[in-house]
Amino acid sequence: MIRLVDLKERLEQQYDADYEYLRNNYAEQNKLRPVVHRFHDLEREAKSREDRAARVIATLGGEKFKEMDVKKRGVSKDIFFASESVPLWSVMQAILEQVSEIQVVELQAALEYFGKKSSRQAIESALASHKERFETKTRNRDKFVSLKR
Repeated sequence: MIRLVDLKERLEQQYDADYEYLRNNYAEQNKLRPVVHRFHDLEREAKSREDRAARVIATLGGEKFKEMDVKKRGVSKDIFFASESVPLWSVMQAILEQVSEIQVVELQAALEYFGKKSSRQAIESALASHKERFETKTRNRDKFVSLKR
């Protein structure tokens, strides 16, 4: 039969050991916290740049970028951009990231130049569907579009 005094002593020892472990664990976590935050910041920045690169590749055409050898760059994470099914609004965003404002008719001409032939109606639909990204202004009879800031 187990003695209750021994059981109590073992439980107290277990608590002391766990308390010491947790104190050290939390102290180490607090030391690492700035590095973890920096890692998350870098991940967010990388995601933003990957999205933009995919838009640029989709706009310019992927053939030019197929020869890029990632292993020569010395990165531990593969860089891959899926640009085959980038929607029209995303290509429009890539163009507008390069100019502050563009007339809708010029945007249509730019899309056609990059091989993304689309109707004025499709462009207007993309602008209406993504009001959180695009801002439109009408001056005289001309309609201009820019990215929302």
